[in-house]
Amino acid sequence: MIRNVANEAGYSVESNILTSTETTTKQLLAIAQRINRDIFEAYPWPKCFAAGSITLVAGQATYPLPAAFSQYQYDTFWNQSTRWRVLGPMSEQDFAEIRGYGVLPRVYQRFQIRGLTNQELFISPTPDAGTNGQIIIFEYIADRSVVPKTWTTSTIFAANTYCIYNGNYYQTTAGGTTGATPPTHTTGSVSDGGVTWTYYDGAYSEFRADTDTSIFQEKLVEQGILERFAQIHGLEGVRPQFDTQLHEEFGRTKGGKVLFAGGITRPTQFGRNGTVTFGGWI
Repeated sequence: MIRNVANEAGYSVESNILTSTETTTKQLLAIAQRINRDIFEAYPWPKCFAAGSITLVAGQATYPLPAAFSQYQYDTFWNQSTRWRVLGPMSEQDFAEIRGYGVLPRVYQRFQIRGLTNQELFISPTPDAGTNGQIIIFEYIADRSVVPKTWTTSTIFAANTYCIYNGNYYQTTAGGTTGATPPTHTTGSVSDGGVTWTYYDGAYSEFRADTDTSIFQEKLVEQGILERFAQIHGLEGVRPQFDTQLHEEFGRTKGGKVLFAGGITRPTQFGRNGTVTFGGWI
């Protein structure tokens, strides 16, 4: 992406982007990191949707959130064991009232995401013996807008690099040449026959290697980089299309809601996206 933008703008960059000390290359990399992050934060992208869960422990009120947690999905917290909704997030006033006045919900549990790094999930009332072992489920946005190189056999990976396989992220400390068995584990470390891979569940929001790719359409990212680079250097002739392309790209990821107006004995009816019909078929 950076080479494409540099070529279009009439500049040259070094072949090794991440380790380059050349000014233009470093600047384009910094812009790419910023633009990719801006796109991620602009919308709740379905590619970043993830599901989480915690198991309640008697006497324990706070629980760590997933390491890649960015933000929660509104109205997705449920107690899977009781089939009751978990209300929240609590405001500061609600939290203070419960802690200070001692108001306890009788049916619904409540939650608050708190802490300096938003890595703490607070459940109220504090689970007791009656709720011990119950499972809270929720949906969230994972902070993973960049994808490392896909694992393949007989491939050299340097030390402290990453790969992805079947949607899972892995990190190798020592590096080496991959074996014949792809990594599929979701905890701990396992060797593929040549490289030991440790399951990685943290954020991956920056380009860490020249082989990393954005989860977003490259044309969109390139347009954002080009416009920002042109703005900094006073380049004329670059049309401002990034915002329009950004909104269009997100629009293509969202499906239309289907409203079923028939009775329970009627066959399934299908409607076009954005179209509501009554008493007929499409």
